[in-house]
Amino acid sequence: MKSNDVAMTFWEHLEELRRRIIKCLIALGVFSVLGFAFLNPILYVLKLPMQSPISNFVVNAVEASAGDDGSTLGFLALSLRSGTSNVEAELILTGPFQAIMAYLTIGITAGVLLSLPIILYQIWMFVFPALNQKEQRYALPLFMTIIFFFLLGAVFAYLIVVPVVLQFAAGLFQELNNLWDLKGYLKFVTGLILGFGVAFELPVVMAFLARIGIIDSRGFRGKQRIALLGICVISALLTPADPGSMLLMAIPLFFLYQLGIFFAFLVEKEAEI
Repeated sequence: MKSNDVAMTFWEHLEELRRRIIKCLIALGVFSVLGFAFLNPILYVLKLPMQSPISNFVVNAVEASAGDDGSTLGFLALSLRSGTSNVEAELILTGPFQAIMAYLTIGITAGVLLSLPIILYQIWMFVFPALNQKEQRYALPLFMTIIFFFLLGAVFAYLIVVPVVLQFAAGLFQELNNLWDLKGYLKFVTGLILGFGVAFELPVVMAFLARIGIIDSRGFRGKQRIALLGICVISALLTPADPGSMLLMAIPLFFLYQLGIFFAFLVEKEAEI
């Protein structure tokens, strides 16, 4: 890595970028091979939401906190309880091409996720020297905050949202057998996990908007009703039509909106110093 005190030419930047891309591709290739080698354990982890053993523990914890007072948290616990039994569905392959595509999907997806820390590190090392001293001071905390909220959303989706949504989907047509295509199932589950990971970046986005002066914390606070309506609409569009599934996304996003107001306030205070 070049020192910040030494200016790099255009061709040196291109060479640096080329080396970083090559390292990212090597990491992606190595971890994809590992994904293909450990196909069965990875598939077992992806199928766990259909059995929802962890969700039972989560529901018991929520019910212990909510009690029987009929609160919103109690209603959420009741909605979660509806999705804690095993999903009565069978994953199938509809042909040789589907088997090959499912095999590639699992291996490559595992490769991308496992190599993501290395890829992000390479991006970080390429961008970091271009930042000034003040920007470098905040870059690492910001980077770690983004990673934290993404992982928080992904784990929340995997442990709670996916089992409930799968249970709801399996019960829609009780007179029919649920034979789910494996490739479609993998796409659905990974889509939910990644979607929640991105949605949980809401506080970071709000802090960024406050930092560049588009809207401040008072503006966010004054638009809470509009934000709540927007969150409910987005949750209804991105989840099944039952109230429980919608609340699983709407309630965390509203709390994250409140956290985003606090982040925006901190950013404003820091800018005043």
